[in-house]
Amino acid sequence: MRMLRLFGLTFSMSLRQATAFRTNLLFDVLLAVLSLAGALAAVRLVYSQTDSLAGWSGSQMLVLVGTFQLMSGIKSTFVDPNLGWFPGRIRDGRMDLYLLQPAPSLFLASLGTHAPLALTQVALGAGVVGFGVTWGGALPSVAGVLAWLVLLVAGIGVTWALGVFLACLAFWAPRLELDVMYGAAWELARYPVDIYRRPLRFVLTYVFPMAVITTLPAGALVRGPNLTGVLTTCAAALGAMLLAGVLWRVGLRRYTGATS
Repeated sequence: MRMLRLFGLTFSMSLRQATAFRTNLLFDVLLAVLSLAGALAAVRLVYSQTDSLAGWSGSQMLVLVGTFQLMSGIKSTFVDPNLGWFPGRIRDGRMDLYLLQPAPSLFLASLGTHAPLALTQVALGAGVVGFGVTWGGALPSVAGVLAWLVLLVAGIGVTWALGVFLACLAFWAPRLELDVMYGAAWELARYPVDIYRRPLRFVLTYVFPMAVITTLPAGALVRGPNLTGVLTTCAAALGAMLLAGVLWRVGLRRYTGATS
């Protein structure tokens, strides 16, 4: 409960800072709309030539695109504002500020800053998911909706854990800008992993699990849930989050601070 209250306070502070500049809100909404419009135009272009792509129909692909937009909004709101700074602050010792606070340093470093305006992407993505579901004709079952929501939560955990993994590598190689690599890999989740060849599909499923971000939740919603798959994904997400905490503590042992 203490962490939840702290999270609420930091989000409230970020929201007040963000809404102080109304023009930024307009531009963020415009950029989100343009980005989503480009993705939808690409889907329309592909499905003007075919009725199915790797087993995904047009309406199912819309659900996947909407899920990707929703998850991208969550990533942009809660993960990106925090984890992109790791290499620079480790190099100059500014991470001392987090280590001296009376709260878990991993929480402050990875969830202490937010970009609330990016939540517009979440709203737009949810709208596209709803449109894709209704356009498909067959409404999903209650179990499918619940599985989608559960897998979204698991995907959020994996998104945070992957960000922490890459950021923690800066303890060993502080000049690497690994957030660029994360951003490039993230874009691969825009499409179902079924369209990629086997080596890359294996990597995106088990090594750098972008499949958890969009393919699995969208598949559960439009094709029905697989209980074993849902439980396995949740267990893997929990394991990834615990491993992120371990890697953080190991990395801190290498951190020497600003005074060394």
